[in-house]
Amino acid sequence: MTTENSTVLGIGIIGLGGAAVAMVPRMAFNPRFKIIAAADLDTEILGRFAQDFPDAATHTSAEEMCKDPRIDLVYIATPTILHSQHCELAMSYGKHVLIEKPMTINVEEGTALAESAERQGVLLGVNVKHSFEPRVLRIREMVRTGEFGELRMMHHWRYQDWLYRPRSHEELTPGPGGGILWRQGPHQFDIIRTIGGGMVRSVRGTSAAWDPARRVPGAHAAYLEFENGVFCTAVYSGYDHWDSREFMHGVGKEGIFPDPEKHAAARREQAEATDPDWEDAAARAERYGLGRSDPMEPPTGPSSAGWLLGGPLMVSFDDADVRLSPGGLTVYGNKERSEIPLVTVEDGRDGRLNTFYDAITTDRPLPANARWGNATIELLLAIEQSGEQRKEMFLQHQTPTVD
Repeated sequence: MTTENSTVLGIGIIGLGGAAVAMVPRMAFNPRFKIIAAADLDTEILGRFAQDFPDAATHTSAEEMCKDPRIDLVYIATPTILHSQHCELAMSYGKHVLIEKPMTINVEEGTALAESAERQGVLLGVNVKHSFEPRVLRIREMVRTGEFGELRMMHHWRYQDWLYRPRSHEELTPGPGGGILWRQGPHQFDIIRTIGGGMVRSVRGTSAAWDPARRVPGAHAAYLEFENGVFCTAVYSGYDHWDSREFMHGVGKEGIFPDPEKHAAARREQAEATDPDWEDAAARAERYGLGRSDPMEPPTGPSSAGWLLGGPLMVSFDDADVRLSPGGLTVYGNKERSEIPLVTVEDGRDGRLNTFYDAITTDRPLPANARWGNATIELLLAIEQSGEQRKEMFLQHQTPTVD
């Protein structure tokens, strides 16, 4: 492989579920990449994929796909319990790997994957795409440059309907990998770690399951302290009551928010379902090319930054408070309030892919690499343990942000 900017990297995809639905369009329309192949056990979904990518190979065997010499980077979007197996498989064929969050469900597996990637000379990174959003990177730049003095504290809230939307068996299975802490927490805490520099010293937190019919935690809260004294709170609820987009000035794909007619819509859909197999069918329909998935279309305008703008993030410096806004960032300084415009066509998905491309072709350090992903796993486990033991937990595997 050359290191010229004209290099096009071949991508292979293992798993065509909801995560892949979000990433594939950005891969397809990024001139730095070419989709070579996909592997999935569901032949109907492979058929839908082949309609969009007639020149790409399709496989029901991940190993057969990984044998393809045209593939440089494998994107893994299978259930978390299969991540280690598929990651080791891809790396054994000399492929770089972009793996969905969470990377694994325990620190020991994460350490083994990181060491395996280093031993085999390949790159392994985690798809924490929202940490690569322009707004997050601009706040991180403020931290690095001291633009508003020292970073002091952060607060992030998110309330939404996650628990009552159609969920897979994995997502509703109690234990590591299931529930909102493991499904949405990696994004929330990765953003916080990215801005704060990565080195979390300790955490006091808890996660809770309040609906016996859903079984897994649908909410969590945590207080984090960084090694440098920065502190942070993080709150997340997926119980479909309040929607924190209300604090984001009407941000939403469908216009003005909130719409009273859509309040608790996910709960209503669950309650009105009469078929006992409805949820499994609805969750499957969110996979590639099926009825509840987004179509394969190129970006047509500015990114909505929908996940990131789903709730307030406030970051405090010596000389300013900075928050997310629909137009970018709002800065409340010592003397004035100002707006930093950051509405772009590219979003965090593009940022994640482009940093991987640069790391492969120019030997730049890879942000959100395997050891970074393992540090987030450590944090998630510590929040669970803190809630069970009702005490502060100290962390041992944290790594600094790669800028």
